[in-house]
Amino acid sequence: MTYLPNDIEFMPSKKMIFARLGVRYKNVDQYFNKKVNDIYVEGMKYSKPKVWWKIFDRVPESIMPEEFSGVKKIVVFVSTLGKHIDVRIDKYMKNNEILNGTILDAWASEALEALNESFDIRLRHMFGEGTRRFSPGYGNVDIRENKTVIRLMKIESIKVFESGVMIPRKTTTCMIGWW
Repeated sequence: MTYLPNDIEFMPSKKMIFARLGVRYKNVDQYFNKKVNDIYVEGMKYSKPKVWWKIFDRVPESIMPEEFSGVKKIVVFVSTLGKHIDVRIDKYMKNNEILNGTILDAWASEALEALNESFDIRLRHMFGEGTRRFSPGYGNVDIRENKTVIRLMKIESIKVFESGVMIPRKTTTCMIGWW
């Protein structure tokens, strides 16, 4: 199944963007605040968020978190902001507009987290409490298992390198289990 979120579902907190940039919100001057606001609007324009999700009774052992022992149902989801945000970040960097590129990269990372959190809440409304949300790269599941997840989900538009890095870069794989 695929889900196309509304804008509000991937709008990150400005406070979190500043934190990711290593800036204290209370110390932000008017110039920098305006720059972040402008980049925020740009990020919304260049993002094409999408979530693929499926319910499984079992998943391959290599992607099964230890914490999921005994779960009866696992939802695997893959979220992305799409390729256009990567292209825009790369354009800033190639044009030596490092500040804009860095702010947009921070915005996109927080937007993806906001998307994952809102989809997580949506799933818990449907299925109840469940386990914590889990992604390869944490606990016993190697980040290179992103390849297994993308193959399991049969998503052709996401490329996964041997390292586990995915293209588009602002893409994550997540799982939640239910007993």
